[in-house]
Amino acid sequence: MSGWGRIRAFILACAATSLVTGCAAPPLTLYSLGAPSTAPDAAPLRAKPIVIEIARVTVPDELDVEDIVVRDGSILRRSQRGRWASRLSLGITDRLTERLAERRPDALVTDRPQVEAPTYRVLINISRLDVTTAGVVTLEANWLIVPHDPAVATRRDRARFSATGPVATDQDVVTLVETVLDRLADAIAIPGRR
Repeated sequence: MSGWGRIRAFILACAATSLVTGCAAPPLTLYSLGAPSTAPDAAPLRAKPIVIEIARVTVPDELDVEDIVVRDGSILRRSQRGRWASRLSLGITDRLTERLAERRPDALVTDRPQVEAPTYRVLINISRLDVTTAGVVTLEANWLIVPHDPAVATRRDRARFSATGPVATDQDVVTLVETVLDRLADAIAIPGRR
């Protein structure tokens, strides 16, 4: 091999090494907003149970992704090491469904469409969900509780929640989001059977 050929082979080897090293990314961690249920085993439902259907929660478009983001002024900073396990709207829907089901063991609370019309349909819109670099999370939401019975009035409500805490890690951000989502679930009062 000539001198030029050796130099060329060395350059190609260095380039290949750099390419492989440059492609290596930090390990990716997936986070879920769902938590293992701590409720005791559910009792069997009655023959005609209350059915509460939770529609997919709507969130601002820029947040309905798998990226974990923290707001720094008008900039959304995306985590380099962590992602939501699913789109944020799906994760939020799952968590709220779990929490509402824990509060209503007498009912079938689900986020899946049912064959028959549910007793109540819950539609939740999150208009703001910000986690800032200062460690403040703010959630603003409104919701409708729509009964199947047309003689019963639709319930409308809204609320704003905030919490503070560290945001140094992705787990810190997840914990803050879970905190305000649990407060939202506590605020949604679904009536009993009519």
